[in-house]
Amino acid sequence: MTIKPFENDIITKLENVFTSWERAENFSGIISIVDNSGIQFEKVQGDRNRAEKLPNNRDTAFATASGTKLFTAAAACKLIDQSKLSLDSKICDILPYELKNIDRETTILNLLTHTSGIAGCFDYDTAEEADEYYRKHASHLLLKNEDYLPLFINKPAEFKPGEQMDYSNSNFILLALVIEAITKTEFADFIKENILAPLGMERTGFFALNDLPANTAIGYYYDPRKAQLFANYYRTPIIGAGDGGIYTTADDLKLFWRGLFGCKLFSKDMLEQMIAPKFVFNDIEGHIGLGVFVSEENGERYYWHDGYDNGVNFCTAYFPKSECVLAIMANVNVPIGKIQDKVIATICR
Repeated sequence: MTIKPFENDIITKLENVFTSWERAENFSGIISIVDNSGIQFEKVQGDRNRAEKLPNNRDTAFATASGTKLFTAAAACKLIDQSKLSLDSKICDILPYELKNIDRETTILNLLTHTSGIAGCFDYDTAEEADEYYRKHASHLLLKNEDYLPLFINKPAEFKPGEQMDYSNSNFILLALVIEAITKTEFADFIKENILAPLGMERTGFFALNDLPANTAIGYYYDPRKAQLFANYYRTPIIGAGDGGIYTTADDLKLFWRGLFGCKLFSKDMLEQMIAPKFVFNDIEGHIGLGVFVSEENGERYYWHDGYDNGVNFCTAYFPKSECVLAIMANVNVPIGKIQDKVIATICR
């Protein structure tokens, strides 16, 4: 099938979507749409370092927050495809930890589809709640996936595994620990060697906030009490884990989606299992597969994930029909939901 590049009217519509967005002036980051013929639409603005007035550019690496779950899910699927793990595997049979209140019947499938009932490990929504949270759980001490266990294993379960669905970062912390237990390799190293390197994703990685490489965006959150933007050094974990925190670029996201759907990471059968809708997701109009969201617009199915944290807004999506890759990455807390929905509707023309 020959994929036609975007026609001028589609590009004009995308321009209008952005310029009419009420938060366009405050956006700091990149909105990128690429297909097989190249970049179809791109907006880059704002600063990756506000103090030094260093501008964002199309090669800037941005934090993804929960977008990391795509990579964690891909790693788990790779192990399943290699018969080193199965969807029915019970995590209590794999992990060498006392998991306290976690149900012993919890499976890998439950973790990948957020149907485990395990309580979340982050409990804040406002600036005040975030301050209180990180006073109790210092961000610089969250260095490894196992460091997160005390944040949720003592909490009561929300429901029995498989009864319903509720998004929880704890699921993907446990998935990362399972990957470490199976492979005897540090999670970040396994991702680098088995997901990033095979796809040529050289600008993607788990970078520490106190050791960011060149051309990487610092995240900034707005404190309403002081009416000021602050760098998020003390408002996010110092380095990413299975649930979030990897940095990437628009070009590397293109490599990821193309590699995933090109079966460069695992077999076609495993890909079909990963992207098949498994459960209706409670908070969106769509389903979840194995760690990836599945939605439709104008009859066109697409696959996506998003992420949010202090100083981070992120969304990426892949559209098989047009072979388009969408990346929206911001290093300020500008809600991107409205423009995300309108851009997707325009792509699914």
